[in-house]
Amino acid sequence: MRAMETVRIRTPQSLLRLLPRLIGPTEAPSLIALPFERGRSGMPMVLDLPHDRSIAAIARAIRAGSRGADAVVLVACLEAPIGAAPLPLRSELDRLVDRLASVRLRCLEVLALAPDAWGDYASPEGARGPLAELDLLDDPAPGVPALPAIPGVPVFSDVPAARAVERWLDSIDPVHLEAAVDAPIPALERAVELASRLDDGPGPLGIDPAREAALAIALVAHPMLRDLAIELAIDGVDTAAATLAAIDEHGSLAGDTAAERFLGCGPEPDPERLHDRLRRWTAIAEVAPLEARGPLLVIVGFLHFFVGRGRTAGRCAELAMAVDPDLTMAPLLRDIVDAKGAPDWVLHVRPDSRLRPGDRE
Repeated sequence: MRAMETVRIRTPQSLLRLLPRLIGPTEAPSLIALPFERGRSGMPMVLDLPHDRSIAAIARAIRAGSRGADAVVLVACLEAPIGAAPLPLRSELDRLVDRLASVRLRCLEVLALAPDAWGDYASPEGARGPLAELDLLDDPAPGVPALPAIPGVPVFSDVPAARAVERWLDSIDPVHLEAAVDAPIPALERAVELASRLDDGPGPLGIDPAREAALAIALVAHPMLRDLAIELAIDGVDTAAATLAAIDEHGSLAGDTAAERFLGCGPEPDPERLHDRLRRWTAIAEVAPLEARGPLLVIVGFLHFFVGRGRTAGRCAELAMAVDPDLTMAPLLRDIVDAKGAPDWVLHVRPDSRLRPGDRE
């Protein structure tokens, strides 16, 4: 039996590039629905483009053909070129998205594919880019060297380490957790240090990487400690300790500086440290139970943003929102990525050259 091929879809372009392999030549006019269950794609469906009277029927067909799925990507294959004009069928597709949401099927992306260009209905006033871009553009951001060792969006695997982490989460000692909340930096650093050994099981001294990972997963469920984990990754222990000490001080310099860093401002962080933390937090995210994965996806997403992989960061944010719609930091990450694309140190923006919101036209 031939082994199932695993392909990671990290950007809208990579998904559109993959369509011919999934369904053969794309024929217009048509609507392609690609369902996802826990981040894994299912069988694609090819339907008619929606119009006023067909929206309900199309939504029912997608739901019926997506048994077990929790999300879907829609691609409208258009007959006519779109040039620089607004994308057609915006109202119909918006209503279809609402119909699918009412039956608990979240739309991760709604894209357009025309003879001359592709587009994203998140920005429906014009095409996103020419078709040639599908062959040329991908992560990382321009000017950032491609580093194959850097992981992509975390993909959950039902491995022994994941089952061990779930057992530890179920049996975590409240007293131990409370002590770690009071002194979170050592606990977070210990989990990150041991993340590369998650598959090894307990060590000879009784130290279990899965136990430390479970404790870190429980800690970052607290929004403040999740943000602290991100700051530890980008600027290290001393800066994170200063922020933690200043948490209760209104308008503290440390707290304001930390917020600026999340926006991708300030001096360039140590790239080796960032890449290392990205690998380690990805390893922890990939063994976290689904219900606890949202904050981990936010952490990994911000680290991707910091190293110049904005589209992968945006995908992490979308997956986090699918896991936990109430996770406010996930849409914020998506907004930051949409607004900036990459941090100042990747774009080589001087601090005094950044526009303030009031300066924009």
